[in-house]
Amino acid sequence: MKKQKTILWGLTLVTVIALAACTAQPTAQPTVQATATPALVATTAVTEVPATVESTATAAPTATLEPTATATIAVEPTASNENIPAPTDAISVAGGKVVIALAKNTICRTGPATNYPSVASIPAGQQLNAVGKLENDVNYTYIENPFTPGTYCWVFSEGATLQGNRIDLKIIKPLPTPTGDTGMNFSVVYSGIQECPGGDYSFNIRVTNTDKLVWQSIKIYIVDAKTKKSASYSSDKFEGWYNCHVDNVQNDLTKGEHTFVSPYDPGHFDYNPAGGTFFIRVKLCSEKGLAGTCLDKEIKVQP
Repeated sequence: MKKQKTILWGLTLVTVIALAACTAQPTAQPTVQATATPALVATTAVTEVPATVESTATAAPTATLEPTATATIAVEPTASNENIPAPTDAISVAGGKVVIALAKNTICRTGPATNYPSVASIPAGQQLNAVGKLENDVNYTYIENPFTPGTYCWVFSEGATLQGNRIDLKIIKPLPTPTGDTGMNFSVVYSGIQECPGGDYSFNIRVTNTDKLVWQSIKIYIVDAKTKKSASYSSDKFEGWYNCHVDNVQNDLTKGEHTFVSPYDPGHFDYNPAGGTFFIRVKLCSEKGLAGTCLDKEIKVQP
């Protein structure tokens, strides 16, 4: 009987140990999962860091390219200059002349820069006789003023259509660049037309000295834009006409003074200018005989 109790106690002990072992196994499983979870977090952290670095590396070349793009814009004018027809591409013109037609309306000036006085306004497409060029610049061309034959001025000719060979143009040395304050200026205003006996017509203009230089001689050139007929007048006096007779005379024009000038006989037209378009160019000089310091102004009138 005692032996049976001993065996029964042993079996009970084994059962308790076995149950204890089975209960301990689930306790170990969370430990494994807890260990795996930090590992996953670490993996995610490592993945995010390279992603940030790659984004920074991608942005850097973009910032570097911006100055390059700006530099490209800066050199565009040079690229545009290359589009001007080269001498080898020019079209031959009978008589060896070089003719250009401007791409847009352009001011013709006494020199190849915008700070030179204006002489005329040249419409786009009008054919012009080219006679000269600068030594180291293809942007300006020296042309014959179509409104004042025998006189010349500079136009900005980028993009112009060229007929002839630019090599044939003479190299022209431009006038000195005007200073900021030359002390010379005047204004010109159209004031009407008077009809004279025999069907002659004379333009009247008002000239005002707006600066300190004294003007002592004058030349007026008028051209009909349609018919190209012209009339000219020059004098060492400032003469105003009324009813086709001299009405007033001034020997000079000082600062602030104004006078009416009427070019007549010579200077008139033998037909009525009404309804037409005319260009009136006035030259004033500081000495008699159109000498000394001179300045030109031009106005467009439609009587």
